[in-house]
Amino acid sequence: FPQSNCRSATKAPNAASYILLDASVKVPVGIYFGDVYQFGDFDECVTIESPADSDHRHIQAQYCLADVSIEGYRVPATSARNRSRVGVGAQVHWGICLPASCTVKDVEGFLATAVGHRVQVNEKFCHIERPLEFSNSEVLFICVLTMFVMIVIASTAHSIYQYCHNDINKPRLPPLFSAILKSFSITENLIKLVKRGSDDLGLGCVNGIKTLAMTFIIAGHALAFIVGGPVQNPDFFLKQSQYMQNAFLLNSPLLVDTFLLLSGFLFARLLLVELEKRKGKVNFGFLYIFRYIRLTPAYMAVLFLYMVMLHKLGSGPLWDARIGLEQERCSSSWWINLLYLNNYLGNDKLCMFQSWYLAADTQLFILAPLLLYPLWRWRKVGIYLFAVSATVSVLIPFVVTYVNNLDPTFLAFADEIADLSENFYFINYYIKTHMRATAYIFGLLTGFIVHYMQEKNLRISTKCHYFCWSIAVFFGAASMFSIVIFYNPNYEFTRIGNALYAGLHRMGWSFFTSWVVFVCVTGRAKPLHRFLASRIMAPFSRLTYCAYLTNGLVELYMATTIRTPKYLTVLNLLGDAFSHTILTFLAALILCLVFESPIHGIEKILLQRDQQKRKRTNNSPSTSEESA
Repeated sequence: FPQSNCRSATKAPNAASYILLDASVKVPVGIYFGDVYQFGDFDECVTIESPADSDHRHIQAQYCLADVSIEGYRVPATSARNRSRVGVGAQVHWGICLPASCTVKDVEGFLATAVGHRVQVNEKFCHIERPLEFSNSEVLFICVLTMFVMIVIASTAHSIYQYCHNDINKPRLPPLFSAILKSFSITENLIKLVKRGSDDLGLGCVNGIKTLAMTFIIAGHALAFIVGGPVQNPDFFLKQSQYMQNAFLLNSPLLVDTFLLLSGFLFARLLLVELEKRKGKVNFGFLYIFRYIRLTPAYMAVLFLYMVMLHKLGSGPLWDARIGLEQERCSSSWWINLLYLNNYLGNDKLCMFQSWYLAADTQLFILAPLLLYPLWRWRKVGIYLFAVSATVSVLIPFVVTYVNNLDPTFLAFADEIADLSENFYFINYYIKTHMRATAYIFGLLTGFIVHYMQEKNLRISTKCHYFCWSIAVFFGAASMFSIVIFYNPNYEFTRIGNALYAGLHRMGWSFFTSWVVFVCVTGRAKPLHRFLASRIMAPFSRLTYCAYLTNGLVELYMATTIRTPKYLTVLNLLGDAFSHTILTFLAALILCLVFESPIHGIEKILLQRDQQKRKRTNNSPSTSEESA
């Protein structure tokens, strides 16, 4: 039974006691069809205040989301791997509103008596509205953020003033300080963002590929968070996942390989040009440092937001538990993220579910010169190394999947994706670099082939062109659309079938993407190139990195501030995917203008000054020449 102070508060005859009951779930509905989230009215509960009545005590309410286990009752939903998987079972998440004086044990006892079933309450799922207070770390974060915002405002005002008074007053600031201040200007950075770059090397098509891939990745993330959260009709996803037209969303993790491939392709183009220009004398340490400086500032800003301020940004029945857990993870493992090792270390406390990509990409970037330099210096040896590396990258997922009897790929079953950072396959296999290297290696090879053919002015024959198109389309379609097989309730998973798919589907998609990049860059698909390199693609392409960083925030916020379970329809999901994409790119724009672009601008200024100093030093006469 509840303690006396809890019991007396619930029985106090004032308006608040009736609102407590009104905000709580009385009789759950829709459980048989998988609607296991019965929230009640969260906002009504946490805003309850008893009237100022001298006869009764002040009552403050707390909202708890309890787990009620209804024994002998199962939701008859099915999926391919487990015939009772989606909308599992008889555990109902039941919202109850009680006075804040009630302990967790009081809540359990009160609800168990009322419903006649076993009840479990986690303290993290109980919320009491408290006055807004800030810790020292939160104040520091706000101060640093305010400082950046003020610099951006001052820089923008300075830039506008210069533009308006260009012919009247020349700037009197020191050149270096003026250039650095200009790097923070919103107007200058917006101009750079929307400016159409030169397409001398045919790389403009990369903008379109990145934009389209990121759009589908965001839509896939939105789908995963929605389906893994409170929904009224989970059977809708079960049925829709069997339709081939939905493969782009179900298989959106495969689109991440597109970014790995493009990363390898662009790095190969850059490094091979530098090797030719400098006759093999490239400072690889400088390349690594340069990349770290380019990636880390915006990443660090988002990471510290997760650590310090995220829990202050919203509320809801799921907010305290989910956001508190995310904040705890980030507080424990932020330094692993900044070392880009978080896909191997600290996996039990993975901060920012999407951050594994940055670690994998960075690790492959560090290893890439071991393949590219021999290919440039000793052609036959390099080709042999590439062949071995590509073969091994395909064999590793095959062997790992077969030996451990794993799924063929990441499968979005509702009860496993409520928290991706606790998904067994995601944490232990999906995010590992050795399981994702195929696409990057294909990107490196594509970059070398394009570089070699442009250098030698070579072209493939028309017959070869059409043959490769047919093979690429077949591989791409097979890799993308075959995912629906595994969502068929009648499909029987086999160890060898899973292993073959794990090893080959990334290779097939990589071949398709490599071919699209190749024909666009070499001018053999001009209509496709014009579409992918169109002006509208450029700004979105430049925002994809920041979009990848901020998308996790958008998905977490939307998933944890939900007040009622969603009713899934095709149009509802399309609307959600569209809104999540817009919000993600808006957040990315802010991150880009406040952190990424200014830091890149400063980096470029300092790099140019260093190059100018070296050039002046090299061109200056020697002592012997002066004396002569």
